[in-house]
Amino acid sequence: MSAQASLSRVGYRQFMAARDSDVPTLVIISGKEHTLADEVLKRIVESALPDESLRPLNIDTVDALETADFSVLAEKLDALPFLAQRRMVTVRNVLELRNDDRIELRDAIPPLGEHALLVIDDSGEPKPQRGKAPKDKVNSADFAADHAGALLINCTLDESERERYIDDYSKSLDVAVDAGARRYLAAFESVYEIRNALDRLALIGKKISKAAAEEYVKPPGDPKLWDLGNVVSRGDLDAALVLLHEMVERPEDATGPLIWLAGDAQIAWELVSGANPQSWAAATGQSPFRAMKLWDFARKRTPKLARDNVRLTMKALEDSLTGKRVPDQALEEVIIRLGTQK
Repeated sequence: MSAQASLSRVGYRQFMAARDSDVPTLVIISGKEHTLADEVLKRIVESALPDESLRPLNIDTVDALETADFSVLAEKLDALPFLAQRRMVTVRNVLELRNDDRIELRDAIPPLGEHALLVIDDSGEPKPQRGKAPKDKVNSADFAADHAGALLINCTLDESERERYIDDYSKSLDVAVDAGARRYLAAFESVYEIRNALDRLALIGKKISKAAAEEYVKPPGDPKLWDLGNVVSRGDLDAALVLLHEMVERPEDATGPLIWLAGDAQIAWELVSGANPQSWAAATGQSPFRAMKLWDFARKRTPKLARDNVRLTMKALEDSLTGKRVPDQALEEVIIRLGTQK
């Protein structure tokens, strides 16, 4: 039986709106929105293993990038559940695999017993294709080959679906979003960015207007400096290094980004030490926008680490300005150290 003939397809909203029902033995999560994929995975776990205390004993997670031999799946899925109806194995980071490895994964999926539940998480932003596409390209649906009754959940939203998502998420934050702001934010192609915007705008007040949303999207200053600060605070080291090379053509070009990252570190330290975006804005006379963007980053840092980041960035800036270090090299070190913090 072909994958196309045996595969049921639903979207994110359709799956999340459905009443709890039996989850098939094979579920494939696709689409570019990893934030939505995490929500879908959480719902699958809740449905398949409603008793939270039994989940550690009946759920295995396999990192596709760290697995040399996918034959381990058969062993894990053949094991019987412990005091539960289902045993679940999730394979993460599948999108990052080379096509040859995707073929190996596809071929390693064993026949699945009624107790087994295999989730293939193939979600995320696909990387640009380099060179010719492989002849035997394995798409998300191809993981369902020869597995009747499999389910593919597409975690991608169009603009109208993003508007409905904004309505749902804003209700969870207990804020009201006017029609103009909803349409404006729905133009973002990333649900991750939409959620970040709503989380931060909710700090300002219970009603979000289009004007407030526009201020969030269009901050003052050089957009690339904001982009650099954003990717560094997210821990996206690859994106940060790409921006570094776009922004810095000569060693002296690194001074501006160093000043910016030092400023971000100082703001994050103040937030960790008890300030919030509004009190920081009142004390400095600046818009709370920059502190809002750093709010999540700051909450994940201990006071000691936040203080150490201030010292790191200020030392790199000082050494660059006094000629002790080459500015672009100092900036690259700062980005690597900040971007690899957990």
